Amino acid sequence: MSLTLGISTVSAAQDDINGAAKDTGANVKDMSSAWEFVGNWGYRISGSMYSFILRPSYFMQSADGGGYKYELSGYTIFPMMRIYALENYFIKFFFQTGVGYGQLNGSITAPSQTLDFKGGAFGAMGGIGVDFCFTDAHCLTVEGNLRYLPIERNLTTGGSCTNGSIPGISQCGGGSEVERNGSDLKTTMSGLQGLIGYTMNF
Repeated sequence: MSLTLGISTVSAAQDDINGAAKDTGANVKDMSSAWEFVGNWGYRISGSMYSFILRPSYFMQSADGGGYKYELSGYTIFPMMRIYALENYFIKFFFQTGVGYGQLNGSITAPSQTLDFKGGAFGAMGGIGVDFCFTDAHCLTVEGNLRYLPIERNLTTGGSCTNGSIPGISQCGGGSEVERNGSDLKTTMSGLQGLIGYTMNF
């Protein structure tokens, strides 16, 4: 078995939120990448090249400017299968893939209004990586993954927002769907992920 702790960046471009921020006329930087903290529990089948991985992670992303603040935070959980294609006493090269679930909680703070919302979806991911093992127990893990996890629908969960009260948001409040320009406000946890972490084998 093994345990991994790591940190990663994800190229999750939040196009709808970036568009809503531009509608305010304020100087808000685009949300173009996110930070993610990752944990793994792994079990390798004895004498084989196959390993099963359970990966939870915590996702966070934000942007602000001109009195407006946009924040996203959430989690994913992905069961995955890993195949060790090449390995020796020092380097273990692997492929991995899996399907899982992610949820994002969002908030928008405007000069006089606030909005809290959330959404979730199922998705898939896959990638490659390598363990650099300095001893049998201690390894440095480096990965590159591609994750597909768009969240097409978000619901209001709180705040003082009413329809049209926050520039760029056309519908909100009362548990309703959050909309921009009459269409569902979309968020995403999709993107390219680069990860570095520490793995302990035992």
